[in-house]
Amino acid sequence: MGVLFGGLTSLLYGVGDYVGGRASRSGPAPGVVLIAGVVALPLIAITALVVGGEATATDWSYGAISGSCGAIGLALLFAGLARGRAASVAPVAAAVGAVVPVVSGVVLGERPSLLAWTGVALAIPAIVMCSWGPSTTDTVKGGGAWYGVVAGILFGSYTVIISRTGAASNLLPLIPARGATIVVMLALGLGGAWKLRKVRDIPLGLAAAHGLLDVAGNVALLLGLRVGSLVSVSMAASVTPAVTVAIARFVDREHLRPVQVAGVFLTLVALALIAAG
Repeated sequence: MGVLFGGLTSLLYGVGDYVGGRASRSGPAPGVVLIAGVVALPLIAITALVVGGEATATDWSYGAISGSCGAIGLALLFAGLARGRAASVAPVAAAVGAVVPVVSGVVLGERPSLLAWTGVALAIPAIVMCSWGPSTTDTVKGGGAWYGVVAGILFGSYTVIISRTGAASNLLPLIPARGATIVVMLALGLGGAWKLRKVRDIPLGLAAAHGLLDVAGNVALLLGLRVGSLVSVSMAASVTPAVTVAIARFVDREHLRPVQVAGVFLTLVALALIAAG
């Protein structure tokens, strides 16, 4: 069941990333994240309060810290993209973000089966292949990959930290997580990292849709972590690039490189192995 929730997370994140990318064509990407957060916060707050639960101070703190990790990771990813190194940043961030929860799960005592390990071993290169741009080999030597490394560590840390919240807290930790994202993006805007006034150029409908899909993905991920292992759920939730690539191919008629097509198929094989394990 945990792997199913992880797969649902990838689907929701993948569609959300595609929608968010469309919104970012008209305005700054941090602004899209800010609007998405403002839209999603009341929704997740109402949902979490209706579901109920008992969150300790530690649960609230973990929620805020995980949200901050995710937001800062996004900021670093945007910084790398702004420097024209998208081809090196994206695949590295995706791969590192997938590895961090796996390593953490093993350190915490999880012991996946051989089938699951095989799926993990296939999933990591599959993620990189799906994210592979036409100039990756040309740009990976330019230093931009370090943005991806740090961003990936922070993305993976989000999953690890949110997984440490107590089961009794249910969805409550997602409230401070979403709030922290808003605070970080606002702080970066006020600090001059991006231009707040350009928020008006962003299509509100697309940004709001991104927020709804993203928070739904957060819920699916947390539910998966409640019932499944950190290693298997995080890997199933990390194949988001395959979803985004597939949508771009069929909706925008975007040309896919052979390596990306192979990555999508390898992703499906990896998911099947992780689920079977």
